[in-house]
Amino acid sequence: MIISHSWLAEHYNDSDLVILDSRGNVAYSYAHIPKSQPLGVEKVVKMTDSGANLVLESENAAILFGSLGIDETKTVIIYGDYMDPSAARIAWTLLYYGHEKTKILDIGIRSWHQKGLAITKEVYKASPVTFVPKINSSIRMEAEEVQKKINSAFIIDARSPQEYMGGRIPNAVLLPFTDGVGEKGSLFKEKDELVQIFEEQKIPKDKELVCYCALGHRAANVFVQLTIAGYENVKLYDGSFADWMGRRLPLG
Repeated sequence: MIISHSWLAEHYNDSDLVILDSRGNVAYSYAHIPKSQPLGVEKVVKMTDSGANLVLESENAAILFGSLGIDETKTVIIYGDYMDPSAARIAWTLLYYGHEKTKILDIGIRSWHQKGLAITKEVYKASPVTFVPKINSSIRMEAEEVQKKINSAFIIDARSPQEYMGGRIPNAVLLPFTDGVGEKGSLFKEKDELVQIFEEQKIPKDKELVCYCALGHRAANVFVQLTIAGYENVKLYDGSFADWMGRRLPLG
């Protein structure tokens, strides 16, 4: 799921790639990787009255991703800032809508720039295509199901220790997303390092894993970390704590 910066530096002109800048329009306008297009994380969520960031509706996802030139022939590569989980949330959204050829760049844009790799201010816009959503419900969980599985699933809280202590979903185990972030601009630790972290935290491989945070972005990053480490039964509660609190569900 992770693609190396050295590979992208040689292939960003490939016609079968769609490159997305998860920082959004403003940061993109200053400088970006050639042939990339801006896609802020706010574009892939639907905000509820309680402030929860739910996954975008299917019809809107089709319009959005099609407008970016994404169809089943394209490999999508998403990049962003170091320590910013936006790229992971966008990647999860594409995976939820069935686009398996989704990758995240291994380093943040600042590191890309520091390595002397290609940067431009030239705006790029792909030709629109037809994106066909194919919902993969196996990687998402909604509040009702989380509540039913409080005692059977392994629930992971990707927030900070301070947030966790202030209130959490019952039985949730703290695993801050920052634990799996790499060093020197790498968005993720290496696979063996992640495996060690999760083994030390006793994250089981024989249970359904449910990740949440405040709005679902940091939890999406942990979803990616677990995927890199080889965990298969991983789900994102995209509504996360904002949705849980908005529904006035019990706290741990």
